[in-house]
Amino acid sequence: MLLRFRAMALPFQTLVIGAAFFLIYYLYTYFGHGLGAIESAIEALIASLIFMAAYYFTSVALRSKSTERRGKGLRKKR
Repeated sequence: MLLRFRAMALPFQTLVIGAAFFLIYYLYTYFGHGLGAIESAIEALIASLIFMAAYYFTSVALRSKSTERRGKGLRKKR
């Protein structure tokens, strides 16, 4: 399952992670904090959007750094 997730495009990964985060956080706020359905949904939506943005920009930054390092390997002196 993890290999399949890593093979997905980054925007789709972000949506999948955001949906999972939304569901978990919604259930947590609804049952754990005793909020109503609408309040829990709004709070979970805002939290998942923040989480998705952080995940996306962190992934873009890490991917750009990893591609820069690949091209700059050590070279042998002749």
